[in-house]
Amino acid sequence: MYALALKASEAAPIDGPANEDVPRETGAERAVRDIAERFGKLGAEITDISGRIGDVTRQLEGQTDGLHRVVTAVEQVSRANQSIQQAAEDAQAAASLVRSGLERVTGAVKVGLNAAQSDIEALSQGAQSMSEALSQAVADAHKARASSDAIQSITREIQLLSINAGVEAARSGTAGRGFAVIAAAVKTLAEQTREATALSARQLDALVKAVDELASRSQENASTARRASDESQNISQQLGELDSFGRSVVELIGDIDTISRPTRENAIACLKVGQDLAELAAGVDGSSETLERASQRTEALVSISEGILGAIAASGVRTAQSELIATAMETAATIGALFEQALARGELSMAELFDEAYQPIAGSDPLQHMTRFVGLTDRLLPSIQEKLLGSNRRIVFCAAVDRNGFLPTHNQKYSQAQGRDPVWNNANCRNRRIFSDRTGLAAARNQKPFLLQTYRRDMGGGQFLVMEDLSAPIRVKGRHWGGFRFGLNI
Repeated sequence: MYALALKASEAAPIDGPANEDVPRETGAERAVRDIAERFGKLGAEITDISGRIGDVTRQLEGQTDGLHRVVTAVEQVSRANQSIQQAAEDAQAAASLVRSGLERVTGAVKVGLNAAQSDIEALSQGAQSMSEALSQAVADAHKARASSDAIQSITREIQLLSINAGVEAARSGTAGRGFAVIAAAVKTLAEQTREATALSARQLDALVKAVDELASRSQENASTARRASDESQNISQQLGELDSFGRSVVELIGDIDTISRPTRENAIACLKVGQDLAELAAGVDGSSETLERASQRTEALVSISEGILGAIAASGVRTAQSELIATAMETAATIGALFEQALARGELSMAELFDEAYQPIAGSDPLQHMTRFVGLTDRLLPSIQEKLLGSNRRIVFCAAVDRNGFLPTHNQKYSQAQGRDPVWNNANCRNRRIFSDRTGLAAARNQKPFLLQTYRRDMGGGQFLVMEDLSAPIRVKGRHWGGFRFGLNI
């Protein structure tokens, strides 16, 4: 047992003047106490530095994560730019092929269409001329038919005249024979003329019919040729639009080139930025590792400092923590005895007292919990803890925690009802919470007579307070339940 495991009646008052019965310090004891005080301050400074290194490390880790995300994003942008550049180049190549094809096709179509248009125009003009000529031929044929009809009429009159001449010759007797011969000749001529005229009329009818049909077809062909000529004009117009489209493709190629050029430049810039960011990220990773090693070394220094302070305190030399160490050990023993008495009275069972089924309190932020022994600690601990809290200016808080860092019943000033602000809650609603940080767990699980630590207390909102943590183990029927903690100003 450590020499500091004193009863309260044997120790000097926690915050009062020195007891006159206490022996005077020797020079060595004063030197050791001075060293202890210096180590305490050194430990506080190292703890603060360690905490700040940890803060910087966490910030750097967050920045590193952000930087890696930026590097990833830049790489994605670079790949996207390369894809865009490749797509633009492919589009430009395809457009160039289209342009070449359009130029070839347009040129060939132009030559063919121009020749066809000339031929169609000549055909149209020829068909029109032929139609006009045929129309004239039809008119001439109809005139010939009319002449044939006139000839037939004359022939009929000649025949009548020859008949009349024959009749008159017959009446004249011998004197009319010569006239009869002439009449007979005229009759024969009339017959021949009638037959020739009839044949000519039939042939002329056939000719007029053929010419009429030919003229009708010629007019249809002329109409078709005119339509073809009109359509060739439309084709020529469409060819002009095709040519305009070709020029648009050329302009599009220029636009694609205008787009792809800055894209290429952007891709090069993104690649350079990505390389720079990757190098920066590697440097930050190296800095993080360096800071992590520095944090580990400062934590080791804190542990060494705490070990030295603990050894000095356990040596029997009176230090600034001596009375508080004794009080912590005595209070831990008192709480253990009160728990045993409650068990003896049947207020709860060992299973309930050592309950680890922490039930979250819905809506709490930071998260609070309940266990089956909270009711007991709420009845037994406030009177002890509140009295100790006001007994020494150095005491910031004092509370019992179980072996997992669960703090069921805190000082009243830290046990207020939670509000909507988590930062305020973190500073003022610290009961029912599990403190599983390095210091909290070390205090909760320590089974040595006492443990003296230096740490930074998180007050929320980025605010920290460098403190000493003094704890002593609480045992119930020989079983380790947890510890009683003092939070002390330095």
